[in-house]
Amino acid sequence: MILRCCVVYLLLHLTVKVSLQDSPNRFDGVVGGSVILPCLYVNQQPSTDVFWRLNESVNVLNIINEKPSILNQKEIFKNRAKSFPSEYAKGNYSIKLKDLDFIHAGIYTCFLQESNEEKRMQLFIKEKPDKPTEKPEKPSERQKNSAMGTESLKIMEVLTALLGFTLHLL
Repeated sequence: MILRCCVVYLLLHLTVKVSLQDSPNRFDGVVGGSVILPCLYVNQQPSTDVFWRLNESVNVLNIINEKPSILNQKEIFKNRAKSFPSEYAKGNYSIKLKDLDFIHAGIYTCFLQESNEEKRMQLFIKEKPDKPTEKPEKPSERQKNSAMGTESLKIMEVLTALLGFTLHLL
């Protein structure tokens, strides 16, 4: 029984530690600014079809037969989303979003149809500061909680499975 309590305490402690770390899939932009969202697939054959989505359903940009396509692109991305066709052969399907607004914040997915792989990243948008600051602003509590929520769910799934396995052994 004591061993079970120790395992549960350790798992909960690790969950908090991991959740609070900055995610490498987190990007910050400012209203009116631009940001590059990376989508790199190394050691693979170039894909002919790549789909960029915001929050899984909003069409940001499609790359069809190695050409950018704005067919069915949502209005909020018209003349704002750009890819780099000269980089496709290197497995680089990154996009640049310009003239950002708060509506562009969310979880972006870069999906390679051929290999059925996806990369996810989260974009946060902040107001443009009135005057330049020497130190970058820290994310607000709401932004931190939003990012932590996504990562925490993934971590909790792994830890729950680990806990179930540990309890089964006891």
